[in-house]
Amino acid sequence: MRRSFLTLLSLVVASSVILPAARADDSAKISARVEAWGRNCKNTVAVNYPKATMADIAVELGAADQKGIDSGETTLKQVTTSGLSFNWTFKKHTGYCNTNGSGKITEFVKGQ
Repeated sequence: MRRSFLTLLSLVVASSVILPAARADDSAKISARVEAWGRNCKNTVAVNYPKATMADIAVELGAADQKGIDSGETTLKQVTTSGLSFNWTFKKHTGYCNTNGSGKITEFVKGQ
């Protein structure tokens, strides 16, 4: 009985050491995707507004996606399966971009 308890305890300790590192790695990968895919959205805005400079275009992760990532509810697997949504603004124009799980823009919508 004591031996199985110690084995179980060592597995719990080992898994608790591994999991935070795995989560940190996933978090870094999610952040990299947010940055790269947000850049894809920004480039799409620039193509649709030829007089725009990159400095004039602002892109941010959609509120629902940001909340899920911040709370830890959204996983790397979900991001690579479902993609992300970004809101963009250019002067008085607004809209959003949706991406697939590889960062390709699947929907580009102009609001104004």
